[in-house]
Amino acid sequence: MKRIALFGFIIALCASGVCQAQLTSVSYDNWYEDGNAAYNEGNYEQALNFYNSIVEAGMESAGLYYNMGNTYYKMKDYPRSILYYEKALKLDPSNEDVRTNLEIANLAIVDKITPIPQSFITKWWNSLGAAFSADGWAWFSIVAFGLLLACLFLFLMSRRIGLRKTGFFVGMLTIVCLGLSLFFAFTRQKDMRVQDEAIIMTPTALVKSSPSENSVDLFVLHEGSKVRVMDGANGWNKIKIADGSVGWLQAENMIAF
Repeated sequence: MKRIALFGFIIALCASGVCQAQLTSVSYDNWYEDGNAAYNEGNYEQALNFYNSIVEAGMESAGLYYNMGNTYYKMKDYPRSILYYEKALKLDPSNEDVRTNLEIANLAIVDKITPIPQSFITKWWNSLGAAFSADGWAWFSIVAFGLLLACLFLFLMSRRIGLRKTGFFVGMLTIVCLGLSLFFAFTRQKDMRVQDEAIIMTPTALVKSSPSENSVDLFVLHEGSKVRVMDGANGWNKIKIADGSVGWLQAENMIAF
């Protein structure tokens, strides 16, 4: 009897957990829908309150960050608009809507930094990696692994030489695809966790030669500019911009993502 009671208690506990999870999910959906409704009505502050409630609860998505970027753009807060478009692209690098709006937002900032030219192979490799999100590459890996098993079965079980050759060569090609998809899945996942990029948030930021107020002035950046964070020390970040220039900037001038 005690075992039955304990079993019933465990089931009830699990059920309550499932219900709580469902209620939580519903709450996020409601906040998201309410934020979208407020945005469509032009109540941008209210829309941000709903969106930020989701972020503060530990949830994120490319769609959420995209909507936040649009909201900040409507409010003419271009640095934060760029920040959230960049955060959206980090989760979904293949999203053309986000990429287009990011380009439009970048037109509204002062700095027009010309990036270092990349070789054709580098561009192709980066484009390939950005073709899917981390989840997309993970699903691609699963499909490739399933195809590899099918090729292995065909190679081992078929009595016809032609089918065995097909299984072998397609299997070898699938191994390459599987390796690439796993590499990109792990790379995209790592990029999502590491905050090694930042957006300048202050109207002007003076980049120094070393992490000290008394060091030599190198160049000036303005709000909305994107930098790569290479190192940090005593409230300063060593940064690099798209044209290859490197210097030190106080961390309070930027928000990392």
